[in-house]
Parts: sequence; structure tokens; C-alpha cells
Amino acid sequence: MKKLSLTTLLFLAVSTCSWSQQYKTAIGLKGGYPSLGGLAIKHFLKSGFAVEGTIGGSSEILLISALVDLQKALPEPIGLDWYAGVGPTIGVANGTYLFTANGVVGLDYTFQDFPLNLSIDTGPFLSLSTIGFGWGGGLAVRYAFK
Repeated sequence: MKKLSLTTLLFLAVSTCSWSQQYKTAIGLKGGYPSLGGLAIKHFLKSGFAVEGTIGGSSEILLISALVDLQKALPEPIGLDWYAGVGPTIGVANGTYLFTANGVVGLDYTFQDFPLNLSIDTGPFLSLSTIGFGWGGGLAVRYAFK
């Protein structure tokens, strides 16, 4: 019985700590705050390590955001990962330059039967141009290239 419990515990530890990569690159749209949304791309440099970028804004704001993400698989369902990342956002709004430092944690799901990737994240940001702290998040819908 002890061997079965130890084996089960070892299996759960390995499966929850395994690095994940359901796709190589995903391109689509991401909306949220503070980046407002735009064209988004996420690309894995190696298993479990991705870079993510968004360019967009509104008629008066242009923002470019970049994140470096560590991503791991969750045990169930297949295709669901969690990730954590950090990175800057730079931009211009009404002639004023903006710079923020961002942190995110989120969930990333890639459908197994067709190439659709969805992600949702949230986290703090520190505005270095206005010296302020806030909380933001985003939702991405992307086409996944395997």
C-alpha cells in the first residue's frame, strides 16, 4: 500500500510540474487593461518558455507590450496550462510617453481538435511615467500553429 501511495504521489508531482507546450506560435487578438488590446503573438523559444507581444491601443493611445512567460501544464484537462510572466509596456498617449512594468499570472487553453488558443491573465503593473500602481488583465483569442 505504501508503494502505491508513493507511486501515486510521484506521478502527481511529475504531472503537475511538467513543462508544457501545446503549440509553437499563436497569433490573434488580446484585449484588456492597461494595454487596451490589439494584435497579439505568443511564441515558444523552448518548452515551457515563451515570449508574448501585443501592439494596439485606441485612437489616442498606442501601446506596445512584451512579456516573458514560464508556462506549465495542469493535470486536467489536456490543453490547459498556467503561466506567469513579466515585461514592459511602452507607449504614447496625447503626446505623453508611457512606461509600465507588468506582471501576470494566467490560464492558457489550446483546443486539441482545432487550432484555437484562449488565454486569460491578471496581475499588477507599475507605471513609471506617472508613478502609480494598478491591477490589470487580458483575454486573448489566437490561432495556434503547432
